[in-house]
Amino acid sequence: MEPAVVLQEVCKSFGPRQVLDSLSLSVRPGEILGLLGPNGSGKTTTLRLMAGFYTPDSGRITIRGREPAPGRGNADIGYLPERAPLYDALTVTQYLEFGAGVKVQGGARARRQAIERAIDGFDLQGVARSVIGRLSKGQRQRVGLAQAVLNDPPVLLLDEATNGLDPVQIVEARAMIRRCAEGRAVVFSSHLMQEVEALCSRIAILRQGRLVQDAVLHESGAALQLELALPLSGHAALRAALYACAGVRTVDVAVLDAERSKWRIAWENPAASAAASDAVMRAALAHAQLRAVLPAQEAVEARLLAALAPNDPQMRRRA
Repeated sequence: MEPAVVLQEVCKSFGPRQVLDSLSLSVRPGEILGLLGPNGSGKTTTLRLMAGFYTPDSGRITIRGREPAPGRGNADIGYLPERAPLYDALTVTQYLEFGAGVKVQGGARARRQAIERAIDGFDLQGVARSVIGRLSKGQRQRVGLAQAVLNDPPVLLLDEATNGLDPVQIVEARAMIRRCAEGRAVVFSSHLMQEVEALCSRIAILRQGRLVQDAVLHESGAALQLELALPLSGHAALRAALYACAGVRTVDVAVLDAERSKWRIAWENPAASAAASDAVMRAALAHAQLRAVLPAQEAVEARLLAALAPNDPQMRRRA
């Protein structure tokens, strides 16, 4: 299958500062690529180049075989920046009507159908007539995702799409991103390692504008570790609820004190663990207060630290 997104030796500078240096990368349909790196490594610039907001100083970018027209948008791209481009004075429906008028071809009927699909697909029926400025953070993210896929684009770019959400909202957003990703090439930039573990099939790590690692995550998300606030008397009920989740193989508990414990949940099939983790999170949140979510296998974090360590003394100490 041919890549949907290809970057070849792309360089980009802003004034005297070089942000990207000879970046080569590709993403295929059905693949979710996690774009990682410290602040200033070039992640957001890479997404904006893919989206056509910036043009490279040198090198070449193609989206489904065509170079994006600078500053004109691209029907093949759905883009959700870190700050969703929402108009707080509009209702959800008015905002999606505006977006459909720009993005969706085929007349009024096609636009109306696209809006209905977006509202249904992102569970926005209850807030369709609500003013965006009054929505919660999670609801606003759903509206942002809905506008990004209004015209059913084959490429989806997501910049910190789950930042600022509470644990329940993260689970909901994760499920929606997976639905969006079906059949699409997705680039997902995030600082949250557990989200990359749960969602991505590959990672690309940037350091000072250069690609330092491009790796497949073979067993990413094969297990999940939760720190919970839960009295000992509630352990049996939670253990039963977790084992009732499809695909769960083992549940191990380490008691920290009378109120806190660490739970490690492993799956029968690592390939199905991403979907299974959502059910586990719902079960945990129904029984306990979530204190932290940590990948039981720190594959992504370890790779990130190792990739950044050679030029960063602080990272070398942490690694």
